[in-house]
Amino acid sequence: MQTTIVTQKRCMVRLCLAGLAFTLGLVSPAMAQPFSKSMAECAGIYAFGRDYVQSDDVVYLLEFGQAKWMNAAIIQAQGEGVSNPAAHVDAAMKAKYDEWQGRGVLVVLSEDFGDWRDYCRAFGAAQGIELNPTSR
Repeated sequence: MQTTIVTQKRCMVRLCLAGLAFTLGLVSPAMAQPFSKSMAECAGIYAFGRDYVQSDDVVYLLEFGQAKWMNAAIIQAQGEGVSNPAAHVDAAMKAKYDEWQGRGVLVVLSEDFGDWRDYCRAFGAAQGIELNPTSR
């Protein structure tokens, strides 16, 4: 019973996120991408951010978050029927990393990068992905 309620809540959150993105014109039904790709892209954002911080504590948090996104993306890709989930997720993560890398180091200070970080945190929360370790 509780599993059904949790599943229903996640479906509602997914519908709300998709509806919001569609309403804002960010995606059309034809443009929507699988959740596994979005999750892998968030892993790429965390990997890119990790390369531009010097604090060991922040590096740890970003590496933890990246690993959580990668795991969630692979599980999601399996559920989507992707034939090679690990390769699919790795390719999407690297593509997003390379996209940000191509923009240069100062992009980490941009509003666009901040928006992506906010999106990934909200998406992670909506999917029940704990992105912060409770203890080190």
